[in-house]
Amino acid sequence: MTGVRSPHQAAASAAEQVRSLGELTARPGCYPYPIDAHHTLGALAGMLEQLPLTLHQTAAAINAMPAEHLAVLDDPPIPSLIQAAVATELGHAIAALEQAATHLRKAQHTAAELLYTGPTPGS
Repeated sequence: MTGVRSPHQAAASAAEQVRSLGELTARPGCYPYPIDAHHTLGALAGMLEQLPLTLHQTAAAINAMPAEHLAVLDDPPIPSLIQAAVATELGHAIAALEQAATHLRKAQHTAAELLYTGPTPGS
């Protein structure tokens, strides 16, 4: 299947894009107008709103891995306990992401109240 990326490849690419965004936002003048920040916040909120489903599906995929195909370095070696622990941590991450997305949406809507009154290019 040529051109099909793995979840790891897609996640690594997304992480690289977020890192790049960090570089872009490091400049004080990166947002010439408030609407630019408003749109960026909206896009970031949209990204965060998608992550809980991805994490739910990841937990389901991990839980679907047959125990006989897994090894654990614990005594007794019970892979299902590790699978459950991963699911629990992902549940905590999902809750945090949902809360972060809510705050980002609030910041986006609040940023929409800012109006630019400075000089316009070309005038």
